[in-house]
Formats: sequence, C-alpha cells, structure tokens
Amino acid sequence: MYVTLKIFGKLNKLINIIILERGIFLINNRRGELEILIDILNLASRGVKKTEILYQVNLSYSQLKNYLSFLTERDFVREERDNNEHTYKIFRITVKGEELLNMLNQVVSYLK
Repeated sequence: MYVTLKIFGKLNKLINIIILERGIFLINNRRGELEILIDILNLASRGVKKTEILYQVNLSYSQLKNYLSFLTERDFVREERDNNEHTYKIFRITVKGEELLNMLNQVVSYLK
C-alpha cells in the first residue's frame, strides 16, 4: 500500500518510505506499526532504557530489536550511556525523530 502525504512538506518522502517499509495501520482494534513507532518515539523523548520500552509498548524482545534498529539506523533515536556510573544504555529521540513524531501524530489525526 502506498499513501501520498503531500501536506507534510519536506518529510513527505520520509513518511512514504516508512509506510512502504513498515506498513500502515490495521483496520481493526489492533495497533499498527506506525502507532508502535509513535509510542517508542514518545518514550524516547524523555530518555528510556530498552526494558522500559519493551514493557511500556508491550513488544517481544525480537520486535523491540527490530524497531530500535529501524529508528537508530535512520537517526530518529540515538543510543547513549547513562551519565551515572551505570552501564546501561538510554535511548533518546533526536531532532529528526521529533520532526517525525510530529508528522506521525498528524497522520494519525487525519486517519482517525
């Protein structure tokens, strides 16, 4: 399925790519992949550990790895070490990810 989102200016191509790669919302009561991406980006806006994303978004570990890989490879989310002496990784949204999150929220509002 291909959806043209001309109203979204410079991120039009990016959103089209995500829709092509990840699919669009399911037409039922289940979450679609874009909704899952929105949930992950919302959590990453405050900086979270992988396990918190796993439980909050209700994903399996393999699903989580796929989504985080997708988001980090495209520079929507960055992985960094905690500032304290802890060795765990924190995932934070990037400026590019914030732009994407705003656009995806607009898409959701148009589709509902």
